Amino acid sequence: MGQNIKELILFHGDEFLVTDRVSGLVDTLLDPATKATNLKIFDGSNLDVGDLVTHLLNRPLFGGIRVALVEQTTLFMSQANLSKIIERVIDAWKAGDSKIAYRYLKQLAGSVGAMTDPGVFASDWLNEIDEVSRLDALDRETLLQAGAAFSSDFSGSISSGDENVIFELVQNGLPEDAYLIVTAASVDKRNRLYKAFQERGQVEELKPRFDKSSVKLDKAYFQRAVKEFLRVQEKTISSEALDLAFMRSGKDLRRIRSEFQKLVSYLGERSEISVHDVQDLFSDFHEAAFFDLARAIRESNPKKLLIALHENLQVVDHPLQSLAAMASEFRKLIAARELLFTVFRSNWKPDMTFDQFVSLAAKVRPEKPREKSIKGKLNLLNQKDFPLFQLLKTAQAFPLERLIKIMEAILAADIQIKSSKLGSFAPEIILENLVLAICDSNSKNQKIPV
Repeated sequence: MGQNIKELILFHGDEFLVTDRVSGLVDTLLDPATKATNLKIFDGSNLDVGDLVTHLLNRPLFGGIRVALVEQTTLFMSQANLSKIIERVIDAWKAGDSKIAYRYLKQLAGSVGAMTDPGVFASDWLNEIDEVSRLDALDRETLLQAGAAFSSDFSGSISSGDENVIFELVQNGLPEDAYLIVTAASVDKRNRLYKAFQERGQVEELKPRFDKSSVKLDKAYFQRAVKEFLRVQEKTISSEALDLAFMRSGKDLRRIRSEFQKLVSYLGERSEISVHDVQDLFSDFHEAAFFDLARAIRESNPKKLLIALHENLQVVDHPLQSLAAMASEFRKLIAARELLFTVFRSNWKPDMTFDQFVSLAAKVRPEKPREKSIKGKLNLLNQKDFPLFQLLKTAQAFPLERLIKIMEAILAADIQIKSSKLGSFAPEIILENLVLAICDSNSKNQKIPV
């Protein structure tokens, strides 16, 4: 082909970057006229090894290069990196992307040798994974909810495929004009198949670079990625517009790409994206920052909460909005404690599982029509089962006395930001002090300073 492309290729890391890289490579290898017949895509978490080998060894009817693409395989995984897959399941489920969550659950099931079918509840195999038992309560319940839905929706069995056959194929080498491209979310670099690909083929890890002090992408990385995308589209962007887009962006590469595709379509014949274009069309990713702040508040982890606070401060117009978000979260926790001692008093148990709660909530809601009919964020019975369950679980760890002291501290911080010199010039310091006080392990029994 005149190009130095290995016949064995492994891409692993961020799924969006991997998919983007594979798409470009396939377009380089295959003629558009033969792509439909000479490219075969395999599901890596339910791999038919025989079909894969047949495709690679047999020449296509009309000749030419043939490519086998194995997507998101578990063949390179081990117990050492299961936690990464679990983290991706949780993130995808929280983002509402069940398709991606199911894909990672299939990988997880395959990697631990689980057999799943509609009659097997997900927790039966998820609870046997050591990494699951080490999750905090909120993440564990999120994972089990995703697993339960997965078990209900997915039929069939999952296996990790025949590693020995693939290993032998790699060791013997592929026929001329045959290419095997494999993608994986995570790999164990000690795995013998990984080492074989590294020795005989091409291995690339693709991952974004994040800012050290926040969960945003590194600014230089973001700028290079945007400019490269726009170069291919024959468009440019002003430095002011690029800065604004970065301020509005989060860490989701797929969503960032989607926003710039929207801008490119809007430009028409114009060549440069302006600040006004970004202001009018580029979505603000505030929700993610507010979600991270709310989660960190519930965990009361000072490091996570400080990072989430600073991330939130970057996307709000004024620090008082961050303070308001914190106040809103603690008001919900107070309302949740009230539910624990009223509506759920007779049946709530500290160690209640999500499935038990679903049955309880189904019983309680019809009995409390008046409460359910009241509108507003603090009418928690209107929430869906899982977020309500998470909120009640968190609320049971916050004594009411502590919540009241925290609300008093939030009020004091609000007054200080609005009326003091420190509030005028450095309100973030007031919020940092508030965060540290909230997380103070002794704050349950003492006045919280601001």
